[in-house]
Amino acid sequence: MALTELNCPSLDYVYRMSWAEFTLRLIGFNRSEERMEYKLRRLAWVTYIAPHQNPKRLRGLREDKWWRVGKKKNIQVSDEHKAKYLDLYKEYLKQKNG
Repeated sequence: MALTELNCPSLDYVYRMSWAEFTLRLIGFNRSEERMEYKLRRLAWVTYIAPHQNPKRLRGLREDKWWRVGKKKNIQVSDEHKAKYLDLYKEYLKQKNG
């Protein structure tokens, strides 16, 4: 995931990345995915309301109610997982430097 979605040049770069940089890259990735979902929703909506549909079925239906985008909760990383990541990162630095 880190090499392609987060635009990292190499795996070593990922290992040297700080937690803050990883979080910023993840936020940017999620933002671009949300933009893509808006585009997909618009395309699906235009296809759904095509002229050959029965207009009585669409009464009161709006695009944002039909497919919600961006209403998801942010996933929070637990302190336990963060501590485990930091321990593994320290171990990696020991192996690399020592």
